[in-house]
Amino acid sequence: MRPGEDELLVHLKQRDLLDINDGQGLAVVCIDGVVWITQSDDTRDVIISAGEAFVLDKPGLALVAAPVGPATVAVRPATHDTPTVTCDLPTAGDLRLSA
Repeated sequence: MRPGEDELLVHLKQRDLLDINDGQGLAVVCIDGVVWITQSDDTRDVIISAGEAFVLDKPGLALVAAPVGPATVAVRPATHDTPTVTCDLPTAGDLRLSA
């Protein structure tokens, strides 16, 4: 995806995985549900929910998953005013999976 192209809208089922190769500079926007994002060579696990976005800031592979239920994400080029969540390490512990 290059700047100027339309966004990619992806509907994820629970535990579905979306891989984004070389997505540095793309915004992952959670439309509904909750998604987990991790990037190559990054110790952070980013959790975002509906209405939140995260701008991929590492080169290489990024994984986006719907760990607790269905989710919809939009992937689009970030702009200078794209809001992005910030996270403290670690964030994955904040997500509780039900048995």
